[in-house]
Amino acid sequence: MKKRKNITVLCVLILFLAANPAFSQAESLEDLQDAVNVFSAEMAKSLPFNSTLGLNWSDAYIGQLIGVPPHFGIGASVGFTTIKMDFMNNMMNHFDFEIPLDLSIGFPLPAYTIEARIGGFVLPFDIGVKFGYLNTANMSMFDSFGVNIDYMLFGADIRYALIDSKLIPVKLSVGAGFNHLKGGISAQLGLGDQSFSFDDQGSSYSLLISDPELGLLWQTNTLELKAHVSFPLFIITPYLGVGASYSWAKAGYKVKSDVKAYKNSTPVDLNEVNDTLNEYGLSGVSDKGFESIVEISDWNMRVYGGLSFNLAVIRLDFTVMYNFRDSAFGGSFGIRFQL
Repeated sequence: MKKRKNITVLCVLILFLAANPAFSQAESLEDLQDAVNVFSAEMAKSLPFNSTLGLNWSDAYIGQLIGVPPHFGIGASVGFTTIKMDFMNNMMNHFDFEIPLDLSIGFPLPAYTIEARIGGFVLPFDIGVKFGYLNTANMSMFDSFGVNIDYMLFGADIRYALIDSKLIPVKLSVGAGFNHLKGGISAQLGLGDQSFSFDDQGSSYSLLISDPELGLLWQTNTLELKAHVSFPLFIITPYLGVGASYSWAKAGYKVKSDVKAYKNSTPVDLNEVNDTLNEYGLSGVSDKGFESIVEISDWNMRVYGGLSFNLAVIRLDFTVMYNFRDSAFGGSFGIRFQL
């Protein structure tokens, strides 16, 4: 628990507390929304990859539940996948906000799961489930920073053994799985008033927000088909797998702030420009804030592999991952009790 909190706090500090304001004149709302579209498109590549963390057990097939001994396992894993920094910085710069980091390898997006797997019966299959959750609302440690983190990951898979040899140390399975990932991170920026300009029917408008709280939001549902081969060799089990998935992802931002609209520097009712703001991609517009969420669906493909150390009924699992769509990579460590 302490280790997980430390990882989370580090990510928060990097993303929000170490950021540098870059004060500017009124931003173009159109430019902001273009940046949001890029942000969402890139997150649609990264989120499905991150959602596949967990349940990457070394054994391609764990055996039958009905047997002596019955085959099942329970444990936990923690890991990360990388996401590109430039598209995130590009969007946040429109809020006079800059992350002062040059991470060419990408920013590590962490994840953890509690997971379990049971062997099948009659037919050679097994079933796995995983779950991870974190919400820092009302946690004094995060409230003191003005930061809130929301994270939930759950999923399940079923695998069918094509090879479970007793003569040679090889196991091969094919399977399908579903993953749901939802998350977000928000913070009070402390940058004062900001405005965004836009045009409507030849008139110039601006949207003024006061000392905004900015949140980045993301979510994905992913269906994956995968193949997994493992080589049980006494106290170690090397393994390799590949997965092809289709995802329904969405990502964007949410602003909480006092919001006012102006036409040629004259205050106007927000209802007067609500339809126009919707055309720009803003939703939920009120005098308390607004948001912009973009949905993208697409294919994804990854490869993963590693090895486990088998210590009696304890498995120590090390996994590395690579995502073909955006050349991102990841890694995880898992520990479990397994019969």
